[in-house]
Amino acid sequence: MKGRNWREYELPKKRRVPPQKRRGKRKGGLGKRLLLWVILFVLGYGGFFLYYRYSKPYVIGLDAGHGGADVGAVGVIEEVALTEQTVENLKTLLEEDGRFRVVLSRKAGEGATIDERNHRFTRIQPDVMLSVHANSAEAASASGFECYPAIPSMENHENSMAFAQCLTEEMQAAGQTLRGENGIRFGYYVTENGKTQKKLVDSSDTTPYSDDTFGVLKHLDGAAVLVEQCFVTNAADVEAFGTEEGCQKAAEAYYRAILRYLGLDAPENT
Repeated sequence: MKGRNWREYELPKKRRVPPQKRRGKRKGGLGKRLLLWVILFVLGYGGFFLYYRYSKPYVIGLDAGHGGADVGAVGVIEEVALTEQTVENLKTLLEEDGRFRVVLSRKAGEGATIDERNHRFTRIQPDVMLSVHANSAEAASASGFECYPAIPSMENHENSMAFAQCLTEEMQAAGQTLRGENGIRFGYYVTENGKTQKKLVDSSDTTPYSDDTFGVLKHLDGAAVLVEQCFVTNAADVEAFGTEEGCQKAAEAYYRAILRYLGLDAPENT
């Protein structure tokens, strides 16, 4: 019997997978990996948020008014110098206390729009939000402290009023005079004859002029108050509450007001 050609016994070649099927498998694997990364990112971000929000018992939002190219009111000093110094001093006091996580609306020297500031706070929803400003007037004799809590139509109005009361009492104890009836006022934006203008009234006037107020106070659950620390157009007011020492004195008054509002005692080492 003649031998067979050796080629007849050659093993069959391994079946190749069509290119389109291999690509399909790669796409499926990529999709799963992408989904896994998305899940890990969400979990990581969520964990970071929970840590950032709850690793300290209380979260305090601090807003230094104006900033960047916007220096605010100009008088004996520029308003922004006062707001940044006071917020920096208050931030230090709160962090040294150890019970507070401080969230700033912007860094010193940088600018930010009102919407950007407010959005930063609404993402975190601090227990207390304080926006620091300074006043100005044509009359150099104008002086004193006033603050603007969330208006009556807002859900956090009562908490904001309670915090405002603490602020006025502590600033008065620090030696600052209060403007108006008790230093607490409401600020509205009212549209009349096609023009929108700011309307400021004492807190005894609960007329619902509008639902629009200072943007930094909006959409917050916790107490939210904007303060006018002193008049930058009054030399004596600036000397008392606008210099480096004056800003420290105001920061200490705000710190005490935050403690009082939250029902906290001062640390034993202070």
